Formats: sequence, structure tokens, C-alpha cells
Amino acid sequence: MNIKSQKDFFSGLMFMGVGVAFAWGATGYTLGDGARMGPGYFPLALGVLLAFLGSIITFKALVVETADGDKVGKIAWKPLFFIIL
Repeated sequence: MNIKSQKDFFSGLMFMGVGVAFAWGATGYTLGDGARMGPGYFPLALGVLLAFLGSIITFKALVVETADGDKVGKIAWKPLFFIIL
């Protein structure tokens, strides 16, 4: 596995770190429920969203290649399904 873009990889890690910190900090407040949101509901949702987007950016920056250096293509789901059956 190689890193295609180091800037994207490390910025994704930074987003995940900040998102997890926001989510962890928001647990000190009352969350409430969907109808009556507490003061910690919105920061928790934003922290989780930021961590999720950071993980997407981080994994997009990684490239999986074969031994020849070719990128691995999409998985052939139909043959895989029949093999598992």
C-alpha cells in the first residue's frame, strides 16, 4: 500500500483527530434526544461527521497496487458470490 498524496493523507488524519476530540469533548454535555436536543448534541454530531470525512480523505489518499505496480481493479462480485455459495 502506498500513499498517493501525503498532503491528503495527513490532513485526513488531522481531521479525524480534531473530530474525535470534538466528539469526546461533547460527551461532557447533556445530549438530549432527537426531539429535544441538548447542548452536546450538535458538537457531537459535527465531531463524528468531521472524523468520518477525515477517514474518507485518508483512505482515498492510499493506493493499493499489485507486485507489478498496477492498481487493483474493482472486485468481481458475481464470481465471488458463486464461489462463496
